[in-house]
Amino acid sequence: MLGERRPRTGPAAGTEVEAGGVPSGALAGPDAADPDLADPDSGGLATGGPETNTDATGARARDAAAAGPAGLAARPGSVWRDPVTWAIAVTVFCAYFVISLYRLLRLAPDSWDLGIYTEYVKQLSQLHAPIVDIRGPGFNLLGDHFQVAVGVLAPLFRVFPSPDTLLFCQALAAAVSVFPVAAAGCALSGRGTGRLIGFAYGFSWGLQQMIDYDFHEIALAVPLLAFSLSAVVRRRPVAAICWAVPLVFVKEDQGFTVAAIGVLLGLTASLPRAASAGWRARLPYFTAPDGRHRDGSWGNGNVALWGGLFLLAWGLLCSVLAITVIIPHFNPVHDYYYWKDGGVVGGRQSFSVGGFLGQTATGWPTKLQTVVLLLLPTAFAALGSPVALVALPSLALRFMSTNTAYWGTEWHYNATLMPILFIAAAEAIGRLRNDEPLAAFPGVLAPARRLIQPARVGLARHGAAMMAAVAVALAFQFPLSSLWQGSTYQLSPHVAAADAAMAVVPDGVTVQTTLDLLAPLADRTDTFWIGNSGNPLTEYVVFDGADSGYSPAVTNVPAFIASMYPHDGYVQVFERDDVYVFRRD
Repeated sequence: MLGERRPRTGPAAGTEVEAGGVPSGALAGPDAADPDLADPDSGGLATGGPETNTDATGARARDAAAAGPAGLAARPGSVWRDPVTWAIAVTVFCAYFVISLYRLLRLAPDSWDLGIYTEYVKQLSQLHAPIVDIRGPGFNLLGDHFQVAVGVLAPLFRVFPSPDTLLFCQALAAAVSVFPVAAAGCALSGRGTGRLIGFAYGFSWGLQQMIDYDFHEIALAVPLLAFSLSAVVRRRPVAAICWAVPLVFVKEDQGFTVAAIGVLLGLTASLPRAASAGWRARLPYFTAPDGRHRDGSWGNGNVALWGGLFLLAWGLLCSVLAITVIIPHFNPVHDYYYWKDGGVVGGRQSFSVGGFLGQTATGWPTKLQTVVLLLLPTAFAALGSPVALVALPSLALRFMSTNTAYWGTEWHYNATLMPILFIAAAEAIGRLRNDEPLAAFPGVLAPARRLIQPARVGLARHGAAMMAAVAVALAFQFPLSSLWQGSTYQLSPHVAAADAAMAVVPDGVTVQTTLDLLAPLADRTDTFWIGNSGNPLTEYVVFDGADSGYSPAVTNVPAFIASMYPHDGYVQVFERDDVYVFRRD
């Protein structure tokens, strides 16, 4: 079920609450002016009652003032009108687009994925079936993954037919996702904290890895997850549901994550009002953005309950349907290719609990390192929020796989976990500032409270700053560091030779080529990877002898092509710096 590793307005809007009190109007103005961060107790989700009268507003102000320096900030205006958040998002976009664009310009792909998706979107933009010959001659890509959401890029690709368009959209998706993450931090902990969390998230290593490894469909899942979970922690169930629903169209395994969001919605909304305050304090809906404790109804609880049940059924149904029916239907051998990585789960082996546990425990040092590195950018604050549980389906699917490529920090598989964990961290920090989670059983937890209270206070006050510091430190270990390396921007003479060779190939022809030249040719030709068996005789062959991917390396390219096609009339029409073009007469 995983992809394969492949070759407001007004001066009060942003005012922080200080120990001396709350500025007049600071709590009411933004809520009235900004529906994006509207008070759940006023408006469409309100339950009514005494919380909605004027006295309640004063009570909120007194509560916030009493909170002191560690208390919550006055509700900020929308992050969409915050210049700092915009600056972060624009910087994220520019950095990520540069990294991926120059990798393409240097003809240094990590796999064939950018070429595959370029041809996939090209076919959709021309209203053709998504036949991607790079993946295999005549291969319908819906037989590999259920990724119809990528079709939203087709209209833009029709105007700008280039792999650059996909890289642009991928960087844009990462940048846009900064806004809902920052909005969660702002609503729960104040504008300053939200900005820091948004910064740390935007430059998190999981997003960097997604950008560095060509293009993948899960780039579209990142903003959808961020918007959905941001709405969850800000108690906006309708928005949370609407953002989660299309996730199932991004990739077949995302339905399990949608089901996890549904469980979170349903469980928290269905808890009785007489439930333990301590347990309720651990769930995101029972702490409002102004820091006041709620009784559990959090607006219209029926929306959350039935919406959660809907998401649970919707996610599971869509994933199971895609894996067992849709993908096999389009697959040439009518099978789900990735069952081969399932071992005792869907694979060719019989299922047993012992075999499953042993399979999941295999490679535990690598898996443990991955979990630690996933939590490190959040300063481990994500562990304090149940929102983090939404990450479990994705991790479980990867760790039970027999394919070692899914276990580590490479490739793009950790990108969808970043918005989950950072929003979980924002929700946890917001509750820590109100000293809620351990308040229910003081007699039982007093000893533990004395031990961990200093850490809790430190995390509540400085957690967001710690997250930003970790992001800066990790920038030197992950692809962001390439931005200040001169080699990133150097295009060698060999690249110039390869560009000249590709210019010889006319538009609209069929061509076989090596891995590094797939994406630049796929937007204007019918492209085949020369490493596939069963390719038809194409009109052109473009072969990069210096970076062919063959082992051992091909030393005499003309002789190699002649041996592959001894009687098929391929004539050499270009050669420079070990890059060749052959035309079939």
